[in-house]
Amino acid sequence: MRRIVCLWAVVCIVLGSPLAGVARDVYVARDGDDANPGTKEKPLASIPQAVEAMRGAGPGTVWIGPGEYYLEKGLAFDAGHAGTAEQPLVLRGTEAGQVRLSGARVVEQLRPITADEAQRLVSPEAKRHVLVADLNEQGFPPLGPLPEKHRDHGLEEVVFGDRPMQSARWPNEEFVEFDKVIDSGASGVTHWVSRTVYRPGSFQFPGERAKLWDFDRGVWLHGFWCYEWSDEVLKAASYDPASGELRLAAKHAYGIGSPRRQDSKHPFYALHVFEELDQPGEYYLDRRNNRLYFWPPGDVTKTPVRLTLCRQPLVRADGSAFLSLRDLTIENGCDAGIVMRNGLHGRVENCLVRNMGRSGISLSGSQMAAVRCEVTEVGSSGISISGGDRKTLTPGHCSIEHCHVHHVGRLNWEGGRCAILNGCGNRLAHNLFHHGPTGAVSYGGNEHVLELNEAHTMCIHYADVGVFYTGRDWASQGNVVRWNYVHDVAVKGGSGAQAIYLDDCDSGETVVGNITYRCGNRGVLLGGGRDNTFRGNIFIDQPIGIHVDGRGPRGIVFDRPDSWNLLAKCQALGYQSPLWQERYPRLARIMDENPVQPLGNAMHANIFLGCQKPFDIRKEVDPAWLDRANNVEWALTEFPELFEGGSPPRLNLSKLPAVWQNVPGFEPIPIEKIGPQPEG
Repeated sequence: MRRIVCLWAVVCIVLGSPLAGVARDVYVARDGDDANPGTKEKPLASIPQAVEAMRGAGPGTVWIGPGEYYLEKGLAFDAGHAGTAEQPLVLRGTEAGQVRLSGARVVEQLRPITADEAQRLVSPEAKRHVLVADLNEQGFPPLGPLPEKHRDHGLEEVVFGDRPMQSARWPNEEFVEFDKVIDSGASGVTHWVSRTVYRPGSFQFPGERAKLWDFDRGVWLHGFWCYEWSDEVLKAASYDPASGELRLAAKHAYGIGSPRRQDSKHPFYALHVFEELDQPGEYYLDRRNNRLYFWPPGDVTKTPVRLTLCRQPLVRADGSAFLSLRDLTIENGCDAGIVMRNGLHGRVENCLVRNMGRSGISLSGSQMAAVRCEVTEVGSSGISISGGDRKTLTPGHCSIEHCHVHHVGRLNWEGGRCAILNGCGNRLAHNLFHHGPTGAVSYGGNEHVLELNEAHTMCIHYADVGVFYTGRDWASQGNVVRWNYVHDVAVKGGSGAQAIYLDDCDSGETVVGNITYRCGNRGVLLGGGRDNTFRGNIFIDQPIGIHVDGRGPRGIVFDRPDSWNLLAKCQALGYQSPLWQERYPRLARIMDENPVQPLGNAMHANIFLGCQKPFDIRKEVDPAWLDRANNVEWALTEFPELFEGGSPPRLNLSKLPAVWQNVPGFEPIPIEKIGPQPEG
């Protein structure tokens, strides 16, 4: 009987008369045929055809059998693809971990490089190991030209097996630094950190290495050109081997070199440089001649070499309702993995998204969720959600829960966060984040809850960053950051790294019951904000526990359009409306209460264990402005049972109750619930 219903459903879909409200199944298999009716016994071969068959057909499941499916243009859902609350529309793998939706094709016919082709390679060993594929001969489309400036370029890359490879670079690891700016291309500071940038700048290239490169072929440089928190890839316009001057082809947003220190050092490395193809795992794409040069880290006859081709999100949906993706691997694309916009009750569950040129998963709408997903090796951010309406304080009820996001931001470091939240009333809970160039979480908006997450080994390349970060918005009120465990982040130079960073006068946050252990320079950096609450947090082995400064008078403006016009941001949201006045009464009175100063901040029952400086109150802050009570300080030696073997020692969270029971009124932290939890 079920088979009869399925067959009849497919017939109705093809004939254009769907059975409204009746869930149906459509099957796809590697050995299927698009002339088949799409039943389990006679599946389709094409996922796009199955998706198109479900347009306007109501709820049901597209079952995809094991194997790899190349999606040349990705999959597209729209408002015609919708399920119901009782029966969603589902795109699902029949076997979790075995169904791969790919934006890449396998490159074959890799031949040894010729002596003429290899002449400019700097490594003699590379000349014996580099292989070449003529992509035109294999029917590949033309490679896209790299833009003169970018963070994530959204173009083709090489994947070997399941790992993305490295476009040829120098040096192979870490950075070199320049300290002599010849032409900044910019004015001095006009306000805060901004400068007027007139032209691409130039600098003295350190050493002689650039003399080996063919700049006509193209050289790009990835660097922190001005500030320690703003990187970009810029093409080199010219290089003078006699003087060593390297002039860039595109302007950086802040110009070249520090506007405050002439001798400041700025890290960079060269990228997409043919001559520097000098170690296994590196490649060079000759975008003029459609050719791949590759030194494989293994046997290409046993491990496939893939070239990412799809320049659109591999799965995209706009306006779909009750649409779910489950048990899929989404991989090897130039753009994003999954983008669902303007959705209602959308869900991505138990999916692996990897090796994407841009973001992993991006969800917006109402009641959108990413649950038990893994995202790794993406060019920019891991998972982002946006939902709800700030002006009406309508919650979006979107969430990221029980996800594992790691090794992100390999191309777009400034955007390389594991999770991003925007809007109003969304939730980030029970996730594990690690190995990223900047902070783990960036959020903005109102009434979000960020709880029970673990993050470590973040802020690898950046300074002046926070593992949990928000900033520059008085109106970003009502957010709760609680019960998170942040640990093992290296101390950085410059403005450092912090576990929780309320930047540039951000206000109205509640930070409760978080645990930081050996996390960068500071447990909390409060950058001039107001009306924030810090209660029952535990800071362990930190250089600084809580930092408070008064940057408001130097930054805030009221008389011109600017991101520092914090009053204008409040006015745009109607902060004097009855709704906002009732919800945020202190904000409603802000202009009457010395608005540029950090007033109204409360710090109660925080524990500082082995912190060199529990409170760092900057000289422009009057300590009387801070409400501090019942905070306690102990040496690490007071509680040796907290630490287990290793270097550095591992913190045993289960022993922490022995610490907080000594603080009257301390609210217990549910440490057993931190991080992803088992199903059920």
